[in-house]
Amino acid sequence: MDEVEFHCEPPTNLPTMVVAFGGWVDAGEAATGAMRSLVRQLAATPLATIDPEAFVDFTTLRPVVRLSAKGERTIRWPRIAFWTWQPPDGGAGLLLFRGVEPQQRWRTYATLLLDVAARCGVQRLVSLGAVLEAVPIRDPRVSRAAAPTPRGTHGSRCAGYGPVARATKARPA
Repeated sequence: MDEVEFHCEPPTNLPTMVVAFGGWVDAGEAATGAMRSLVRQLAATPLATIDPEAFVDFTTLRPVVRLSAKGERTIRWPRIAFWTWQPPDGGAGLLLFRGVEPQQRWRTYATLLLDVAARCGVQRLVSLGAVLEAVPIRDPRVSRAAAPTPRGTHGSRCAGYGPVARATKARPA
């Protein structure tokens, strides 16, 4: 795992990993924005980063150049990072991940994520995402959950389980 730079020793009691990928499944930055907010509100601890150089095509995903108040330019590269959160009562914590969807070396990237998850004792993975869909405003909202078993949806109102299970919730009039 040379591509992963750990900032501290990974805890081994984080049964749930929550991931948010930037890119196609992040319409309006809903997933990465939610993860950013979650990391901030939980005051999560930085655990590790992955250098994007081997996974990102910088001709399609450009770094952002910003000007400071002093007029100095800084380059903000895409970030791939892990955080941990432990509840104050000492219960089971969370492994949090936010990163870009890679344009190359997908298998290596996925293996790195799963290796970090395994080191932290992850047993459940929750993926945040959002895609744009053209729907009439009065139609019911649709949420989707996927799980390998019916129990994996943890009480969400899903019509079934498998690759994609659908749940609908009527919109208020």
